[in-house]
Amino acid sequence: MKQKYLRGQHPFQLQVQGQALAGVLHAPQGWPAVACVVLCHGLLSSMESPKFKALAEALARAGVAAVRFDFRGCGKSAGTLSQSTVSGRLEDLRAVTHFLSENLGYTRIPGLMGSSMGGFVALLYAGRQANVPALTVWAAPFAPLELGGLKTHPENARLGPTFFQDLGFHDLLSMGERINHLLVIHGEKDELIPVSHALRIYELALPPKQLHIIPGADHRFTEPAHRQDATHKTVKWFLEHMG
Repeated sequence: MKQKYLRGQHPFQLQVQGQALAGVLHAPQGWPAVACVVLCHGLLSSMESPKFKALAEALARAGVAAVRFDFRGCGKSAGTLSQSTVSGRLEDLRAVTHFLSENLGYTRIPGLMGSSMGGFVALLYAGRQANVPALTVWAAPFAPLELGGLKTHPENARLGPTFFQDLGFHDLLSMGERINHLLVIHGEKDELIPVSHALRIYELALPPKQLHIIPGADHRFTEPAHRQDATHKTVKWFLEHMG
């Protein structure tokens, strides 16, 4: 059942495989007849990430709707992190885009933005859909299994073995011809994912595309100026390619 949403922030919930998935729509003036971007958070993060909330608000101020949501096993969504997989996150993203059209009245194909592992998920989704109008990734890995600290980092101990098994079934190499209208943003001093991953993602995609390396920035764009730079570039990209 479609619902009418006025300008502002609107929490919502949907079901994926019998589990509740939570999200928030940032609707600007003119919704749903505006561009919309779905934001995909990182591996252990959530939609409440300060940089995600700030980006969603910046997009809405610019007249672009934004949808934040929690992958299952994270934040306010049901499930456990030990059962999380990239395949499951792709299913969650598909469910959110379907919910946009079936329940929120959005008739266009949304743009995508992803941070870190969320960027990898967004790239996979765009590569398989072949019709995403615009895409931005922040600090995303090209090949997550190549990252030496992925399995050994203490924070990742909550992930189950199925996460790493499933990850082996996903790669970007075969999807370059389907990924375009891509903005790649990466920190020069990213301590988790080398800049070389950003270069490989950029090289893989077809034009139009753009690569922006932020001097001195770490993986999370901790410095306010770095975060503002990434936010500004991202909003501009979606306005130019979805406007």
